[in-house]
Amino acid sequence: MKPSVCNLAKRYFVIMVALAAVGCASMPTGMSGADASFTAVEKDGTKVWEGGGTVDLKGRDSITLKVTNTLGATHGFSIDTMKVQEVINPNEERTITVPRGNIDTSVSEHRVYCQLHPKHVTATLKVTGN
Repeated sequence: MKPSVCNLAKRYFVIMVALAAVGCASMPTGMSGADASFTAVEKDGTKVWEGGGTVDLKGRDSITLKVTNTLGATHGFSIDTMKVQEVINPNEERTITVPRGNIDTSVSEHRVYCQLHPKHVTATLKVTGN
């Protein structure tokens, strides 16, 4: 018995949905393609840059950071060993691309801090594969 065009279309549709689901499941979530993300938040009355992680630099020309300020005031985002110094407005999300040439590869742990408010708690970004 020869399958009808309608049955073939249904099978094709099911296969395409399954492939799309597998593709979506393999995509990273929450960082929109960023290598690391940082969020300015307040914890127990203290403002901090939360986030960080480890990024493998091997074979890469740059790294991408997603930075979000959830607070009601402007905050700085600096990483001296990566030549990054930005001002992030309240409720702003920004993507920062750091070229490999700006990354001090003699350092493996990079201090992330607010240059506008020195008392804020810092974060760390670890870079491997120099």
